[in-house]
Amino acid sequence: MPRLIPVSEWALLVFGDHKPHPSTLLRWVHDRRIQPQPKKIGRAYFVDPKAEYVEAECDLLERTM
Repeated sequence: MPRLIPVSEWALLVFGDHKPHPSTLLRWVHDRRIQPQPKKIGRAYFVDPKAEYVEAECDLLERTM
């Protein structure tokens, strides 16, 4: 099983100093914008370090209209 890291640490790895606010990260978790989906362990979410941010399908549809 791969090592899991906190979502906040993942955001720092992916976005560096421009990481999103913790409430934005939580919204991304609930909207399934981080793939593979983070796991809730206790009160925190943990994710595979190789996870990626994916655009929501509805956002892509809105942009094309």
